[in-house]
Amino acid sequence: MPNLPISPSLERLAPFILRARVLEIGRERLSQVRNKLAFVLVTEDISLASRRQILTDFSCPVFQCLTSEDIARIFGYNGTRLLGFRRSPLSAKIMQELKMCRLSQQPLPNGKNMPHHPRVAVLGASGIGRHHSSWWQLEGADVCAFLGRSRESIATTRAKLLGGEFRGNGYTDLAELLAKETPDIVDVCLPPEQHFVACQTALSAGCHVLCEKPFVYDETLATEVLLLQAQQLVDLALEKQCLLGVCTQYAVAAKFCLATCPPPANGISTYLGLLVSPGRNRARGARQTWVDLAPHLLAALQVAASDGEIDWQTLRTDFSGQQAKAEFVVRRHRGKNDITCQIRTLHADEEPLNVRQLTFDGKVFAIAGKPDANGIFQLEISTPLGVISRPDMLRQVIRSFSLGKTEVSGAMALKNMQWLLKILG
Repeated sequence: MPNLPISPSLERLAPFILRARVLEIGRERLSQVRNKLAFVLVTEDISLASRRQILTDFSCPVFQCLTSEDIARIFGYNGTRLLGFRRSPLSAKIMQELKMCRLSQQPLPNGKNMPHHPRVAVLGASGIGRHHSSWWQLEGADVCAFLGRSRESIATTRAKLLGGEFRGNGYTDLAELLAKETPDIVDVCLPPEQHFVACQTALSAGCHVLCEKPFVYDETLATEVLLLQAQQLVDLALEKQCLLGVCTQYAVAAKFCLATCPPPANGISTYLGLLVSPGRNRARGARQTWVDLAPHLLAALQVAASDGEIDWQTLRTDFSGQQAKAEFVVRRHRGKNDITCQIRTLHADEEPLNVRQLTFDGKVFAIAGKPDANGIFQLEISTPLGVISRPDMLRQVIRSFSLGKTEVSGAMALKNMQWLLKILG
């Protein structure tokens, strides 16, 4: 399957763009013509400081994609990491294709911007939190502290964190961490039953909070209690004027998929989400599999139908072994199609151990990833048109959060939890 350019028009129209003098290069030149620019493009290998400065200096849309090598191949400019496109029909067409790559430094709820190098504390850094920490560092944050279970686990985690280069402090007490480190952002990667208290404590201290999925979950608590906890966190973030986001990162993948193969104006009609993850021979029931994996697939559906609501009369479930399957119809209004949906999640102990697919209207998007030439993990999606490469889903979630934007907001995560738990029954 061929590699799919981020913007086919960018490559196809390059000779016309150059001939029409739509393209501007050089920081000084772009500053001179900033009022005539339709958009600015920065490459993936531009420095973080330059990216933030460009977001500050230019009021037009800013998109990030490609590399300086791509720019040299397409336009013949060597070493160029910043391009400006003058307003023109050509630029307008390209902007439509680049919309999934747009950067936006958004004001926080208190009207301020996120610091250029936010201080981040990671709660639970020995598992998925270790990957969070690496992405925060790559996105220019200062990973200042982490929370561990014990002094012994802190020592073990420290040796592995950030490739052994972590220079911050480890704590076993969250209140002490918050008081001594005063982080801008708290990244909650603890077991799900600890999410509520950790998020509540961090928000109460005035920190922005990014939380791993599921938003809140404790199998010993009733659904009504869990939803009340989720609502309390959404309300607390609003009260404290703090950003609250949840890492159901397949929402990012869904945006890429739907931008690559746009649905009709009245929306998609069918959706199939399939997620198979290694079981590692640890006994997991279907309910645990659903809680662990389904938030991702429900978030992808929310992206495709943000206004949709499940018709609960249509719900059919099959929870057996380590597989959980749900079928239902999402109702939409204002001329939008209803969506026939199926979600399947499985912890597998036999091949295939990793299957990640989103299918919209019969168009299959297979999600994978691999390291790039610099060893940095990249998202790769096999689409009906070819393979598209983008920054890793989790990295995109963290990149957006560092710019003041949530890919999955607290309110969106609350609805995700409502669906997740009601399907669970």
